[in-house]
Amino acid sequence: MIPRLKDRIFYGWWIVAAGCVSMAMSSGLFFTGFGFFFEPIRNYFGWNRTVLSGAYAISRIESSLTGPLIGYLIQRFGPRTVMIVSFVIFGAGFILIGRSVSVFTFYIAFIVTATGADPPSFLAVMASINNWFKVNRAKAIGISMLGLGIGGVVFPPLLAFGLNNFSWREVSTASGVFIIVVGIFVSLLVRFNPESYGYSPDGIDPNETADSSSVKVNSSGSNPTKAVTSTVEGIGFQDAIKTRAFWIISIGHAQALLVVSVAGLYQVPYLEDSLGFSRNSAARIIMLLTAVNMFGQLFGGFLADRLQKNLMASATIVGHCVALIILAIADSYGLVIVYAVIQGLSWGVRTPVLTSMRGDYFGRKSFPLIMGTSQGIAMLGMVIGPMLVGYVADHNSYSLGFTIISFMTMPGIFLFLFMKKPALN
Repeated sequence: MIPRLKDRIFYGWWIVAAGCVSMAMSSGLFFTGFGFFFEPIRNYFGWNRTVLSGAYAISRIESSLTGPLIGYLIQRFGPRTVMIVSFVIFGAGFILIGRSVSVFTFYIAFIVTATGADPPSFLAVMASINNWFKVNRAKAIGISMLGLGIGGVVFPPLLAFGLNNFSWREVSTASGVFIIVVGIFVSLLVRFNPESYGYSPDGIDPNETADSSSVKVNSSGSNPTKAVTSTVEGIGFQDAIKTRAFWIISIGHAQALLVVSVAGLYQVPYLEDSLGFSRNSAARIIMLLTAVNMFGQLFGGFLADRLQKNLMASATIVGHCVALIILAIADSYGLVIVYAVIQGLSWGVRTPVLTSMRGDYFGRKSFPLIMGTSQGIAMLGMVIGPMLVGYVADHNSYSLGFTIISFMTMPGIFLFLFMKKPALN
């Protein structure tokens, strides 16, 4: 049962808020923040960059393989249960990283961390928001994804402070405890289907919802005997994977993640190692990037409900490529700032566009499984990018690695220009 807040605020927006906090933790402490642990861990053990990037690559392989499974579990047990379990795993992984004594134990701990970080920050939250919104789907996704930017603004200076004053083991352990405690609390706010609580997507009267697949649901969270016929529009998983749109979105997303994974893992080491930035200066650059990312989330979410999503997706990949080239040739603080602005805006706009595009194209019927599978395919970009750049950096330079990745990403610019929306049942 959830509070009856129809007359004051649609409950879907509480789920958006929960998603925002969830993503802030996953982004700020892992996807963006782990770069701050990179050099302290490497220097402590004397490992090369390829060893550390290998852990990241293996975790992304794991994520690509488990994506469909996570989607199934969300559809079977609901996002709240999956989120609670995932946050416990996420936090436990950070605690285990703090106790790593070898390459093997570090790899295991990192994979555990990555396994827990993915579902609560993306799949589970997006599955819920996709069900609770239709008209304002992209807007809701964009607002929830402000968490990616908030996490990037809040946690980098905290991590920099912690690593400047404590050991990386202590900071990693403290991060794990924080994730478990806060993550469980946030997860309790999430609900899957609005119809089960007497709502409809966007708060629209259930009797006015377009019908494609009828299901009986409770019309009131307090009266399980009273039911209305609601609808869950969309196509099934088997039909979705037969469409060209599914594969274009998945492969195009993988192209974008080549850049995102490389930037997320290596921008801090590159700024410190190659450009001579202090840890605090690097943190300020990340804060700028993520602040612009926040603006991009809102901007992209609002525009995507009004403009052609495929064209917006193509434009963001152009931005990713240009930004990484600028970072590769950067020889001044000013150029790094330009990189941060372009990368943050492209990253911010693209995420709600691609996520809401999947909801628009395939509907609610099998969204968790479709999203999980598509996301799993996209994760291949996060496998290839870090491994390639880590190898190139060990044998040449970060700059050459960034340039190669930028050119590898460019074909994704054209993929979204030739999409057709599948017909929903």
